[in-house]
Amino acid sequence: MIVVREPGRTPLYLVVHDPLEVGRDCSGLLIDDPGVSRSHLRLRPVDSGIEVSDLESSNGTFVDGQRLAAPLLLDEGSVVRLGDTTIELVPGRGGETTPAAPEARTSIDRVAAAVQAERPVLPAVARSEGTLTIVFTDIESSTELSTRLGDARWFEVLSEHNALVRRHVLDHGGEEIKGQGDGFMLVFGSARRALQAMIEAQREIAGGLGFDEADLRIRVGAHTGEAIADDTGDLFGYHVNLAARIANEAAGGEILVSSLLKEIVESRGEFGFGEPRNATLKGLSGEYLLYPISWETDPS
Repeated sequence: MIVVREPGRTPLYLVVHDPLEVGRDCSGLLIDDPGVSRSHLRLRPVDSGIEVSDLESSNGTFVDGQRLAAPLLLDEGSVVRLGDTTIELVPGRGGETTPAAPEARTSIDRVAAAVQAERPVLPAVARSEGTLTIVFTDIESSTELSTRLGDARWFEVLSEHNALVRRHVLDHGGEEIKGQGDGFMLVFGSARRALQAMIEAQREIAGGLGFDEADLRIRVGAHTGEAIADDTGDLFGYHVNLAARIANEAAGGEILVSSLLKEIVESRGEFGFGEPRNATLKGLSGEYLLYPISWETDPS
């Protein structure tokens, strides 16, 4: 058994039955730590314990304070450090603890977790009174896409994608709260402008961006709630979680919004909506009615 201690998160206990890759953007255990490489290290169970090997990480892997130069069999109590995260080999607990399985997390999850942990300074639009529209967006299947394209090509595609999203947000009076990898958390003082920005971004991306082989598709989720501008952290609570969960329900090429956001904008007749669907959102009680935006054509 290992225990993973990641900054700002509850310790995670795992039983390693099969080789497990650890990194910020890998097929195994995802770590929200800027000092950790995309594919940082691998843990491999062997007859006598667990072996750790570094995957040519940028900042290195350290075992009990010594930089790892070759695969090493961990002793009980050994502490592996990657960035500010530690992994410790601990004895099994005879059933006292039910180990958690690694949770597959998206770029949206990682951005939301970073916002919760960092509590960034709010821009002017988020400090105003009234309502605030929160938007999360990421690239569908970005890990698979980056593997297929290779690092150099993926960096080009990612850079153009990020610049495109930021340009449309700026053009429509929005603010970027957090950007991490291919994921963004954005805020707008106007629900209408938020949707206009995301529709224009979807249409431009659908045009190809000059990277036809990438088949780039983004997912967008949005929700409008009351903007709380004091020090209670309310902005980083329910409304943020709801917007993030909605975005995780969206498919590539889709803009999915809460029923409240739809009610706010639908009276103008400016936006078309597809068939609603009920969703159970992780970590939130009850069912939520969500609406896709029909952005491919202008309803007017």
